[in-house]
Amino acid sequence: MNALQIDDQTMRARALIDQAAALAPSLDERAAATEAAGQMLGETIDDLRSAGFTRLCQPRKYGGAELPMDAAAEVIAALAQGCGSTAWVASVFTDHSILTGMFSAQTAEDIWGANPLALISAGYHPTSMVERTEGGWRVSGKWEFVSGCDHADWFILGSFMPLEDGGQEHAFFIVPRADIAIEDNWQVLGMQGTGSKNITVQSSIVPEHRMLTMAEANAGAEGRARTGGEVETRPLYRLEHLPTVPFLFTATGLGIAESLLARSIAHIAGAQSRGKAIAEYPTMQMHIAEAAAEIDAARLLVMRDCRDAMDAMDEARPMTVMEQARARRDHGYATRLCQNAVDRLFAAAGARGMFDSHFAQRKFRDMRAVSTHISQNWDRSGTAYGAAAFGLDTF
Repeated sequence: MNALQIDDQTMRARALIDQAAALAPSLDERAAATEAAGQMLGETIDDLRSAGFTRLCQPRKYGGAELPMDAAAEVIAALAQGCGSTAWVASVFTDHSILTGMFSAQTAEDIWGANPLALISAGYHPTSMVERTEGGWRVSGKWEFVSGCDHADWFILGSFMPLEDGGQEHAFFIVPRADIAIEDNWQVLGMQGTGSKNITVQSSIVPEHRMLTMAEANAGAEGRARTGGEVETRPLYRLEHLPTVPFLFTATGLGIAESLLARSIAHIAGAQSRGKAIAEYPTMQMHIAEAAAEIDAARLLVMRDCRDAMDAMDEARPMTVMEQARARRDHGYATRLCQNAVDRLFAAAGARGMFDSHFAQRKFRDMRAVSTHISQNWDRSGTAYGAAAFGLDTF
């Protein structure tokens, strides 16, 4: 990438970050209605599409911004300042644009050539075995936690693929919306507006070129073998998927925590208890200081690791085992820091924070939901790093 391209990309990223910040107040106003609907509102999807927030990491060839990971994470965090559910769904669509870009060129043409605004949802966890059929694969099964499914045009589904030696391999298969049935089962504590419902597929025939193995998705910068023998050259689509792309989900929690901190400071600054300004209590000052330090530390981890991953891809070199382990560690630890900060700020809100109408309550619930995602789980990501540090297998 030359200097002119970098400058253009930087300007595009800055404009998208500013647009996301400008949209956040409207998203906040719609947050209660979004939760009540149990999915993204149509007007919100329209706003995300028109501003380009569903195409942050879509290939430029099809009208996307093809932003680097750190810039995309900044946009997601800005959206989360307004509505955690909206930011999460935007992060999911962004994640799936990156993963789709790792498939064959024909896959991208199937999806975005016909409709450059197409949205892609996914159920990654393999729940069934696909069957070989003429020219491709027969996919069937059930998938859980499929965020944004009500508005998606295509779905990336994880399944086990049989191997000739009798073994099996985790692979992804892309199926159209027409082959999907959605179960309205999303009644949950937090992230209520993401519509992360169950989906089922009775039988969908997927051509060979719309299949990608998990190993290929995690192959990294050395060049990933594609169906049809293609080799990837674009840095964003050389990313090792498992260690890097979950930072988009981490960014949602970061934006939630940053928003709660700002609103808590503004609220406390004008509040009194027994005739004394609450802001004058040293304990409250410490709560704010600790939360701010945790959130700042989380942001530094997220942005450093995203930039380092993109630098490795620009250099066309694979991430080292410890770089991969550090990235996985930091998904979980940054989210843990944000969770700690949100817990502290929610406690500082006192009894009023329990009301559905209080700004802290939704932030508290949504942050808790972010931390339950497997990529954000500290026990899992922390032990992966510890194992790598001792030279043990982590993946």
